[in-house]
Amino acid sequence: MKASMYFNYTTRSLLRGGQRSILAVFCVAVGVMAIVSLQLVGQMINGAFTNNIREANGGDIAVTSQTPLKPSDLTFFDNLKNKGTITAYTPTISGSASTSLASASTESFTMESVDPGTFPVVTPPAFKTPTDGTIAGLLKNNQVVVDQNLIDQYNKKVGDTLTVHASTSTGTGAVMLHVKIVGIVKNVGVFAQSNDFMLISHADYQAADPKLPLLYDSVYVSTADKAHTDQAAKAIADRFPIANTVTADQALKNNQAQVDYIKKFLEIAGLLALLIGGVGIVNTMQVLLSRRRVEIAMLKTTGYRRFDLYLLFGLEAGLLGLVGGVVGAGAAIGVSYIVRNLVQQVFPIIIPFSLDPVIIGGGVLIGLVTALIFGLLPIVQAANIRPLNVIRELPGGHRVGSIFLTIGLLLLLSVLFCALAIVILNDVIWGISAVYGAFIFLALLSLVFSLVVLVISVLPVPERFSIGYLALVFAGVAVSALLFHVLPTFGGLLLVVSLMGVVIVLLPRSWKSNTKLALRNIGRQRARTTTTLLALFVGVFTIGLILVLGQDLRDNINAAIANNLTFNLVTLARGNEATRLQSKLGTVPGLSTANTQARTYASSVPVAIDGVPFPTLIPRNDQGGPNDLGSGGTLFYLGGLEGYDVAHGQLPDTRNTTFAGRNLNASDAGTNNVLINAYLLNLAPLKGHIHVGSMITLASIDGKSIKTVTVVGTYQTSGFNLHFGPILATRAAVTALTPAGQPTSIFYMKVDSSKVGKALQTIGNLAPNATVANFANIGDFINTFIGDILLVLTTIASLSLLAGVIIIANAVALAMLERRRELGILKSVGYTSRTVLGEVLIENGIVGGTGALLAMLLVTLATSLLGQFVFKTGFGVSWYIAIGLIVGIALLAMVTSTIVAWGSTRVRPLEVLRYE
Repeated sequence: MKASMYFNYTTRSLLRGGQRSILAVFCVAVGVMAIVSLQLVGQMINGAFTNNIREANGGDIAVTSQTPLKPSDLTFFDNLKNKGTITAYTPTISGSASTSLASASTESFTMESVDPGTFPVVTPPAFKTPTDGTIAGLLKNNQVVVDQNLIDQYNKKVGDTLTVHASTSTGTGAVMLHVKIVGIVKNVGVFAQSNDFMLISHADYQAADPKLPLLYDSVYVSTADKAHTDQAAKAIADRFPIANTVTADQALKNNQAQVDYIKKFLEIAGLLALLIGGVGIVNTMQVLLSRRRVEIAMLKTTGYRRFDLYLLFGLEAGLLGLVGGVVGAGAAIGVSYIVRNLVQQVFPIIIPFSLDPVIIGGGVLIGLVTALIFGLLPIVQAANIRPLNVIRELPGGHRVGSIFLTIGLLLLLSVLFCALAIVILNDVIWGISAVYGAFIFLALLSLVFSLVVLVISVLPVPERFSIGYLALVFAGVAVSALLFHVLPTFGGLLLVVSLMGVVIVLLPRSWKSNTKLALRNIGRQRARTTTTLLALFVGVFTIGLILVLGQDLRDNINAAIANNLTFNLVTLARGNEATRLQSKLGTVPGLSTANTQARTYASSVPVAIDGVPFPTLIPRNDQGGPNDLGSGGTLFYLGGLEGYDVAHGQLPDTRNTTFAGRNLNASDAGTNNVLINAYLLNLAPLKGHIHVGSMITLASIDGKSIKTVTVVGTYQTSGFNLHFGPILATRAAVTALTPAGQPTSIFYMKVDSSKVGKALQTIGNLAPNATVANFANIGDFINTFIGDILLVLTTIASLSLLAGVIIIANAVALAMLERRRELGILKSVGYTSRTVLGEVLIENGIVGGTGALLAMLLVTLATSLLGQFVFKTGFGVSWYIAIGLIVGIALLAMVTSTIVAWGSTRVRPLEVLRYE
């Protein structure tokens, strides 16, 4: 046969397929759209974290420390520079800042104090305004440089002046600065992952309060080559063992590892949608080929071999896959833009939008390959049709050979799809685990769903009440009553379904006939119905689990805030300002003095535990993990003392707090007895090295004072309790570690929410340099953040649900084709198009509702287990989420079936019966 004949035959067959061909294209397109869009987002995230890693790291080496570096420590870097080990370095100070004390804690930006003469040690930043600007030329005389995001957030422009309240990340103090914006830098290079920031010079920062020590939290280093980088990194790590020393190569490796997990998650989510779309291809090809049984028989009768039919139908599948791949890859560009924007909205990262031609072109190829893989089963089955069986209208047969052929084709299909997954994931283990794990899980579910379909298909629709039928209804009511005590939502749903058994008997005869037809049709093609249930289940389960977990987390956090957070403002004031604020607390509008406490505070640096030098107890560059605080977490829990006036009865709160050893009491006044967080005892790296009775040697933040404290107990909070200083101590211990002339106090205040603004204004007048954390709107911020995360995850999960909708459309189209004679007979005996369509809607509404119901039952089990074993709290399923999803999916299934079945239910009986 000529090539033109193959092409003409296949294209005309697809055109004659009409709606069914379009559905097949949609199946491929949805799967390709999901996998390509998520791959593109993963590639964008990868580029954001791994491109220009040296600039993003701030230099060849980045040294960060929660224990600040003093100006005297910079001598070490000067020596390295003099020796030629490094070429340059620059120290920085980072902290949060806001334009007023009235700003909430979530409405702040980053202020970074830098040395204009040496910052940065990498490529100088690109300026948006002025285009020829430089750091050295602009950062002077209280002038600052900002990014465009900060300009947009505060509606400022170059030349504007503003007052900034800034605090350091090390908690050493706060300053109030009057600055002028003189430049806007672009978020590229060294600022590629910086958002909402302001740069100021060290000189201007210190001039705001000369009493504050200049303590650096980061030092960025450049070197001549990799050999010098490794040499310098080792020397720095030896000199500052508890600092985090990261080279550009290490940063790239760390970022790549994190990005790989994100990409794997996105690609597996896309593969799931592709798998569901592949099932749709199987159904669609069955629709396209089953209506051509006579045509296939005639082709074989006239001499066409199986190989010829394989080639013809394979070309059809290939063309469907090619067109679907092009459509899906095109749609993926828009979807990836939406998902990328959602991710940027949730997480404070900048993701440049970029398109990868290889991924987009690969998506077209994925569409082609997917259509061929999943089209293999119906193609081989169609090519094996025996002409004599078709001509005599004998059943196609469930012969042993046919059954083994189907099993063999399913195994081959799984192997081919696994190979495709391995190529997409670029990982053999991940590919095999993801594909066969999903297959095993879906196979087990299909067994359960087959039983459910069987039960639904034999439900009675009696003409009148009987004792047996009433007993069945009352049994359902009794089970629903029992279930209501455990799962109220599902108990209520089962009660409604049980009472429907009473209502159905009272309905008109035509309605009962339609219902009975719908129930019996569900069981007539049990395998197809089970497939539809599985497709819907995957999408609904994912979305339901996301929504329910999000709602439970939101409710638990809000409840914890309402029940345990006894304050909404935390003020950190120093020296005379602290004294003045203490004496004038009564003038703060809306302040509840009964719920306000003042405690002293001092930052600390751990030196030794029970005589063992602290650096030797912490593994170098320990990043932490599930059972490991890491160096950063350990330094946090040992990095500050909060002093209680125990002599006058001010003691650590015992609500929602578990103590080991003992709590502080009045007898501890004047001593160095302290409480530490239980995490230090129970988690690495100090587990086994510290205990009740341990002696911890601490240094003041300026290194001029050293004090040894005794651990008399540990505390562990189960609520939303906050301690600015993790070490709970006496005022005597705090005083011993307070730098000279810098006594600091913390005020935990409960202010009437309607008067927070006025209270902050008063606090600002009494203590202009105070740092205030405003928690008045913390609940709204948490709700918004959780809501944004849910939106991202739900958008990704919706791709699988969309593929499930296509499966419904395919199942309805195939059912309408198989029931052409039945529909013609029904209409010829008096059934109207509306009645026939009503039966289709009832059938698919039941299937959609059942799939959603089963999914939400499993969501209930999953959330209960997660709440009990992971989050250690009670999780439940909100009735409105469960009912909303179940009813919504049922309606979605009915709308989809209406669109697909509309034309078929309006066909004239004469046309159908003549065709038959």
